[in-house]
Amino acid sequence: MVLGHSIVRRLTGRRHRILLSQVALLACAAACASSPVQRRASLIADADKSAKAALENEQRFAASSIPAKTFAVLPFAVAAQDTLLQPLGFGLADLLLTDLGRSPELRLVERLQTGAILRELRLVEQGVTDPATAPRVGRLIGARRLLMGSAAFGPNGNVVLSARVVDVIGGTVQDVVSAQAPFDRVFDAEKALALLLFERLGIVLTPAQRARVEQRQTTQVAALVAYGRGVQAEARGDAAGATAAFDDALRVDPGFTAARAQVASAPAPSAAAARANSIARVVDLSAQAINAPVVNAPVAAKTPEAVDAPLASGSVLTLILTITVHP
Repeated sequence: MVLGHSIVRRLTGRRHRILLSQVALLACAAACASSPVQRRASLIADADKSAKAALENEQRFAASSIPAKTFAVLPFAVAAQDTLLQPLGFGLADLLLTDLGRSPELRLVERLQTGAILRELRLVEQGVTDPATAPRVGRLIGARRLLMGSAAFGPNGNVVLSARVVDVIGGTVQDVVSAQAPFDRVFDAEKALALLLFERLGIVLTPAQRARVEQRQTTQVAALVAYGRGVQAEARGDAAGATAAFDDALRVDPGFTAARAQVASAPAPSAAAARANSIARVVDLSAQAINAPVVNAPVAAKTPEAVDAPLASGSVLTLILTITVHP
């Protein structure tokens, strides 16, 4: 909650007057009164702060302290001329991150954290393609192992997904694993790649976990392309572009689970919760003023009627509260 206020205290002999004027109550500004774009921008800003702190303390950080099971997935590298595959590279990497999360044996780094570090290192556009630079990225995002992938069109028109896993501490690179499928079934390639990675990592899935990995979140390539544009925009720090692209993906396929989750991310609290928070803050502010150094005096206060009304999302409520204390 952001509260703008000014308190003017005037002393005239024994007569003390406390004036609380223009209390601008932006109820739940960061969580409920803001728009989806502002909420996403706030999340990106928080991730950027963490990334800057990681870079500032890079020399003092011991890579050996990174838990062994932490794992991060970088956006798939795509040739610059493959403009259609560029958003798919981001979208497929995000789906792969979700599928790898089906196993509790891996502790995955969130996409926002990875994107913030890539922005700081100016690696969003070209991606991380050199295994020699990957360990530094892994250390900064707190991942013991880092997946570097690529997406490209094969000679037969199939989409080929390739990936290799870099150990951040040892600098070793596991063998490249790859999978391919026709463009309109690119989801099949992502699922095959996920299962191959589990195998190479020595992780045995339960039947239930495997079924969840194999479940398609969407079967519409257009929805995945729009979703990938959202992930790509977010990696660039573009909250408005990301929000619009996720909305587009959900419009193309209302059943797209990942898109629905992104559209619903950081939901605003209910009107009742907003109202309760607003009242609590005003009561707290009033108590602070009443308990000021001037004590043992009758207090006349007028409570704003507007506080009884629930705040709609995006609203700004200005309260003028005057408290007069007579000796």
